Amino acid sequence: MLKGQCDERTNLHFKSVRSWWILAILLSVALLFGHIGVLILLAVAGILSLKEFIQILGWKSVGNPTICVVFAIVPIYYSLLACGFAEQVRSMAPVAIMILLGAVRAWLGLVEGFVRVTAAMIWSAMLFVYCLSHAYFVMTLSDLQVTWAGNAGWFLYLIVLTETNDIAQAIVGRSIGRTKIAPLTSPNKSLEGFLGGIAVTTVLAILLAPWLTSYMHQSWSTGTILSLVSGLLIATSGFLGDLNKSGIKRDAGIKDSGTMLPGQGGIMDRVDSLTFSAPVFFYLVQFSIQVR
Repeated sequence: MLKGQCDERTNLHFKSVRSWWILAILLSVALLFGHIGVLILLAVAGILSLKEFIQILGWKSVGNPTICVVFAIVPIYYSLLACGFAEQVRSMAPVAIMILLGAVRAWLGLVEGFVRVTAAMIWSAMLFVYCLSHAYFVMTLSDLQVTWAGNAGWFLYLIVLTETNDIAQAIVGRSIGRTKIAPLTSPNKSLEGFLGGIAVTTVLAILLAPWLTSYMHQSWSTGTILSLVSGLLIATSGFLGDLNKSGIKRDAGIKDSGTMLPGQGGIMDRVDSLTFSAPVFFYLVQFSIQVR
């Protein structure tokens, strides 16, 4: 019995590592194509996440008209970004998404479960389209000083720190985690894992800052403080994003959002932290530019 469990864990670990390599390759290819590559990567992640979210809600309860509108939002949204309307989209998208989805469902008379389904789809569009796209927005800030990797360095900085935080929290939590931090939402998350993730992410944020950001161009002390704050905020917001996804899964009574990434679950399970950390990081960087 124990041997079978050990073999199963080894197989799961192998699948997880393989999925990580696939994601790393896709990220590298996207970065090679610059802004367009990043936009395509985020658009695909958004569509797949929306698909998993709708499956959790139930295709029938959402209804084909609403599904069509939600999926149509993604190409329109990212096409506008590709055409250079990032600032306008960032300010108008939340209102436009809310009005569009509410109006379509009301116009078509989809009144059964109106509040639940409409609110859920607006929320999903905000998470997996609008919030997620802030990972791209950080590349569009014109006042950023260019790094050796260009503005893509800021995007890579965010991604590396967010994913490192996920891994560090999981490893530390499994190793020494004792104090449950949110037992009703996510029983496996511990205070020790949360603090371990913050520690690892903050140290890495300081180490990577000279290479992937222009924080250190201001002064060593200011750059160190900004990178430390970045690590702290990305780790904390990433944890909250993961916790938010856990709430969705607990409500639906499922373990993973999907099976697209063997050993890791679905796409939602991979971008959940980023849906919170991306906007938090973007507004931190924007604030640091304004007060410079």
